[in-house]
Amino acid sequence: MVGDIGGTNARFALLVPGESELISIKTLQCTKFETVQEAIKSYLSSIDSVEIISACIASAGTTHLDVFKPANNDWVINKANVSSALNDIQVNWINDFSAQALATTTLNNNDIFVVNKGVIQPERVRLVIGPGTGLGTCGLIYSSSGWVPLPAQGGHSDFAPNSSLEIEIWTLLHKQFGHVAVERILSGPGIVNLYKALCQINGKEVLFHSPSEITSAAIKANPDLMSEKSLHLFCQIFGSVTGSIALTNGCLGGIYITSDLVRNFLDFFINSEFLESFEDKGRLKYYMTDIPIFISKKENMGLIGSTYQLNK
Repeated sequence: MVGDIGGTNARFALLVPGESELISIKTLQCTKFETVQEAIKSYLSSIDSVEIISACIASAGTTHLDVFKPANNDWVINKANVSSALNDIQVNWINDFSAQALATTTLNNNDIFVVNKGVIQPERVRLVIGPGTGLGTCGLIYSSSGWVPLPAQGGHSDFAPNSSLEIEIWTLLHKQFGHVAVERILSGPGIVNLYKALCQINGKEVLFHSPSEITSAAIKANPDLMSEKSLHLFCQIFGSVTGSIALTNGCLGGIYITSDLVRNFLDFFINSEFLESFEDKGRLKYYMTDIPIFISKKENMGLIGSTYQLNK
């Protein structure tokens, strides 16, 4: 069994030992269960005559600890309790974006959209990044023993405003949250935060209250102005933050964006200021233009990465 636990959904699937084809894929809403064990039991109860002999579960959060809490999920995950729920088998745990990173190694040309062709340097670090309920980040590098993920918690790094407008937004979010992490903007809830902040700054009424409402209003034929501005700013800040991480870690192996959220407004994103903001690093712009950037079109990347880890 493989699993992928995010802030909103928990996804599970089965596979025959040693194979990689996912079967019986199911998505469960985390809020409908008190614990991950209950979600697993509910998933397995929907499948007839299955024996689980090994498992790998990807989860947001500090999965190297025996007990941890994902930042955007109310569950407290106790690894021992999860193992007990699976008849005391050994469960391999992996950070959710480590799984996403490993999954990028399985992509072919039909699975990606090229944002910037660049010049791939395979021996250098890759960056895998994706806004969802939070913002996930992970490095990936190839070694003599295969692909090695470099798990991180980049979504919780400081948001650094780059304009007077972004300073105004930071000020409003600081009053609301205290520490303003980049995922307070670069996530589904972050789009809502951006939209509400822009409405307040511009003296406009808040008409929408969910990421899907705002993105839908932004990309329709006659877009809502505040929604459209919010999505443009989201893409700009996403480009700037992604570029900063790539510059800091020397990610000349390429950037892989894995995000259901971005795929919901892919055409808008492609035509946005993302790439311009990514490359806008002053004297190092020439360095940035050589970095390839891809968007994964593939679904269930967390489950694919968990399968990769389980079969190692």
